[in-house]
Amino acid sequence: MRFNLKQFYHFCSQLKIETKEQGLKRMDTLLGTQTYVMDEMAKGLAEDVHFFVILKGRQLGITTISLALDLYWHFVHAGLQGTLTTDTEENRDMFRSTLGMYMEGLPKEFRIPLVAHNRNQLSLKNRSRLFYQVAGLRAKGSLGRGKAITYLHGTETSSWGDEEGLASLLASLAETNPDRLYIFESTARGFNMFHDMYVTAKRARTQRAIFCGWWRNQFYSVPADDPIYKTYWDGKLSPEEKEWTKDIKKLYQVEINSRQMAWWRWKMYEGIKDDQLMYQEFPPTEDYAFIMTGTSFFSTSRCTDAMKIAKKLNCDYYRYSMGANFQDTQCIKSTERLATLTVWEEPVDDGWYVIGADPAYGSSDWKDRFCIQVFRAYADGLEQVCEFATSELNTFQFAWVIAHLAGAYKNSTLNLEVNGPGQAVINEIQNLKRQAAAMGGGMGKSLMDVLAHMRNYMWRRNDNMSGVSNSIHWMTTSQTKERMMAYMKDYFERGMMAVYSTELLEEMKTIIRDGGTIEASGRNKDDRVIASALACAAYAEQVQPQLIMRRLTRDAARAKDKQEGKDSAIVQTGQRSVSNYLQRLGINQ
Repeated sequence: MRFNLKQFYHFCSQLKIETKEQGLKRMDTLLGTQTYVMDEMAKGLAEDVHFFVILKGRQLGITTISLALDLYWHFVHAGLQGTLTTDTEENRDMFRSTLGMYMEGLPKEFRIPLVAHNRNQLSLKNRSRLFYQVAGLRAKGSLGRGKAITYLHGTETSSWGDEEGLASLLASLAETNPDRLYIFESTARGFNMFHDMYVTAKRARTQRAIFCGWWRNQFYSVPADDPIYKTYWDGKLSPEEKEWTKDIKKLYQVEINSRQMAWWRWKMYEGIKDDQLMYQEFPPTEDYAFIMTGTSFFSTSRCTDAMKIAKKLNCDYYRYSMGANFQDTQCIKSTERLATLTVWEEPVDDGWYVIGADPAYGSSDWKDRFCIQVFRAYADGLEQVCEFATSELNTFQFAWVIAHLAGAYKNSTLNLEVNGPGQAVINEIQNLKRQAAAMGGGMGKSLMDVLAHMRNYMWRRNDNMSGVSNSIHWMTTSQTKERMMAYMKDYFERGMMAVYSTELLEEMKTIIRDGGTIEASGRNKDDRVIASALACAAYAEQVQPQLIMRRLTRDAARAKDKQEGKDSAIVQTGQRSVSNYLQRLGINQ
C-alpha cells in the first residue's frame, strides 16, 4: 500500500505539541529521526510490509510522531479497530491526554468528529476506534483478548513483562486487511522480549526492523564556537569511538562529525556519567543498544569482528527427518529458516574433530535446545565446521544425530553433557551398539563403523596427576563450567578459535560474569555456547596434546588438503556431503 507522507506531514504541521526545548509549538519542523522512521515505514508499506519494530534512542521524538500517526491513521481509514498499548497506566493516561490535545488544536477541515474519548477508547464518527491497553510490567495474559486489531502502536515494549499477553496481542492482529499497520517502538533495556522481537523482525519477510540512532537528530550537535565543543573535542577519536563511527559509516552511510562527537562526550561525561548506560540510551548502532548487567564474558569487539567474517561465508542448510529407527534417519537439504543443521565444511577423512553436545535442560533448567557443535582441530586452534540446534527433539533422536555427525566427521572426540537427560542419550548410544551387533550383515557392520569413529572424552579432575578417571563425558558444576568456559574464552580471544555461526556469536554477546557465576543474561539461551565450551574442553585436555606431538597445525593440514585436492575451507557441494552420509554407508535405504 502507499503511505502518503506529504499528506501526513501536512497533517502533523497542524498539531500543537509541547517540546522540551521550545515549549508549545506546531509540529511543522520535524526531527531527522522522525522523518527517517516514517520514510522507512513508507518503504516497508510499499513492499507490503505492515509490521515494524523500531529500536530507538532517548528523546528522538519517535513516540511523539507515532502518536500523531495513531490519530492520522484512524482519521483516513474508516472502521479501523486500533490499540495504543503502553507499559504503565501513567503512560496510558499521558498519551491519552496528548491525543486529546492534538484533536483540540486541529482545524475543523482536518478533524473527524469525536463520538467518545475516555480512559478505555477513542471513538470517531467514521466508526474507527482506538482502544487504550496497558501491557504492565508483570504477566497478566489478557492483552488483545476479545478484539480484532487492524492497527497497533506498542510503546516502550522493552518494559513489558507479559510474554503471554504479547502472544495474545499478536494473535489478534489482522493478516490481510490492506490498511493494517503494527508498530512497536522502544529503547533497549537488555535482552528481553523486545530484543527477541527486534531480532525476529530483522530476519522476517513480513516484518521490518528499524534502528534509529541518536546521530539522526540534528540537534544532537554543538557549534564549533561553543565552549562545550572546545572542551570536549580534542581532534582525536578514542579506539572505541573509531570502531563505532566506522560501523555507522559502513552500516548506515552516515559520517559522524566533530560537532556530534563533542555532543556525545558532553552528554556522557556531564549527563549519563556511565558509558554502558550511554550506549543503551543513545546507541551508536543497534549492537550497542542491548547492554547487560554484570561484566561481558567474551570481548564484544572480538565478537563483532568474528561476526563480520561469519556473515561473508557460505554454508549449507539441512534438517533431520526422523523415523522409528536409527536407520530411517534422513538428513535433507533445507532452507535457512527451517534448518536444524548448518555445515560450513564437509568431512575430511584424515581430519581431527571435537564434538560438544548439550542436551536440552542439560546444563540448566531453562535452556531448552538440543545443541551439537563440531570443530575441526589443529595443534594451533579450532575451526567450526558444523552446528546442530533445535528444541523439537527427543533424547534418543539426539543420540542418533550425534552418531550420524560423529560417523560423518570421522576421527572425532565427543564430549557430552551428562547432567539430566545426558544419561538417557548415553544409554541410547549404547543401545545402538547392541543393535549393530545383533543385526549382523552389511547393515550391522555399517552401523558399527559409524559408532567406531567416535571416541569419548574421558573425564578427569584437574588436580588428578595420575591420569584419567573411569568416568566418561562431562558433568557441569560451577567449578567445571568455569573451567570449560575459560578454555573457550582463551581460544576465542587469542584468535585460535574460528567461530562461523552468527547465532553462536549472538549468544556469546549475552554471556556475563555476575559475581561468581557465568551465564546468559536475562532470558537468553546459551545452549550453543555450552556445546562449544564442551568441545573446547575435550580439545584442551585430550586432543590438542596429540596434535602438537604430530605437528598438525592448521597450515600443515590445509596444505595437505590442497595437495590431495580437498579444498574444504568453504562448503563444497559434491560426493562428500553430510546429508548423504548415511546413504553412502548403506544404512538409509
